[in-house]
Amino acid sequence: MRVSGLIFVRTGCYVTLGLLFGMLAFARTSAHKRRTGRSPWHIHPLVWGIVSVFVTFLVTLLSIVYVAIFGTLVSVIACSTISQPSREPSATAGSRYRAVPGCSPVPELGPEVGPGQQSPPVTALKAWLPDPTGRHELRYFDGSGWTEHVANAGVISVDRS
Repeated sequence: MRVSGLIFVRTGCYVTLGLLFGMLAFARTSAHKRRTGRSPWHIHPLVWGIVSVFVTFLVTLLSIVYVAIFGTLVSVIACSTISQPSREPSATAGSRYRAVPGCSPVPELGPEVGPGQQSPPVTALKAWLPDPTGRHELRYFDGSGWTEHVANAGVISVDRS
């Protein structure tokens, strides 16, 4: 939004300058023609004014393209220095995920182990992976299946559908 505002301000300035330079070119060429009887390079003063306006509009177009390219490069450089969010399932202090009001952090998943029982062996990867349904960016895989816990743009929530 800031770049587009800058483009419109810059365009307005160039249009104004283009019209100003066109009028000055016409006035100076007319004055030269009155003094000497011929215009510089034998070009009519009106043509000089129109060419000046056209050149200014061309410079405006080139500046818009420059701002678009430069703005894109700056945003790519700025975004590449941001670290990626943690892939931990819970929203802890060290995590880059933000807690969503009304949603609790992901609990430890898996069967509950009572006193005197051994926990079952972990045989599969527990991780945030791309959502196979395609409705969200990431979905948590608990080692045996996909859970209802999802993440979009670093925000963890629960998929109710």
